[in-house]
Amino acid sequence: MPSSLMLSKIQAYVEGFFASSAGAFHAAGLSPNGITFLGLVFILGSALLYATGLPQLFYWAGAVVLLLAAGYFDAIDGAMARRYKYVSKVGGVLDSVLDRLGEISLYAAFAFGGLTSFPVAVWALSASLMVSYVRARVEVEGVTLKGVGIAERPERLLIVLVATIAFPAYHESIFWGTLLVAVLSTVTVVERIYEAWKILIRR
Repeated sequence: MPSSLMLSKIQAYVEGFFASSAGAFHAAGLSPNGITFLGLVFILGSALLYATGLPQLFYWAGAVVLLLAAGYFDAIDGAMARRYKYVSKVGGVLDSVLDRLGEISLYAAFAFGGLTSFPVAVWALSASLMVSYVRARVEVEGVTLKGVGIAERPERLLIVLVATIAFPAYHESIFWGTLLVAVLSTVTVVERIYEAWKILIRR
């Protein structure tokens, strides 16, 4: 089976899974904004555990579960908004602001808990915020950059999750995961600026 076809099938399966989940939460009476707040609660909970330095297996397991839940709800709110036509300017602003708040708490917790160095945490956070800022600023000019770059929010969360899972076996994993986020986010910022420049310079 060609790799592109396999990836398409996987993508269709994942999208179907989140669409089904969105339907279940919609039936339960939850709104996309409510899902967004739930995601923030989970990521703040994981940040509190990271801030302890994950001294025991219980803290590590809790951080993994809460981060998984945060990523899950992060995907669900958008799927629900699209499926049930809940897309609104208020919802978009709320989602963006709470996502940034979650990222700030996460990288601050890494540094506070001694899981990564302060300079690397600041670099990762700054680059992550710039990824979102460049897209938002360029969209004001009518240019869409969704999907441009290798380190959007889902990819960054996945890197952190994998690094966290590896932590009991290798205690430097979160440091290296944070460094990887910093590097890839910086590359993404450059990619987005370049793509925007190519489009805008023709106008």
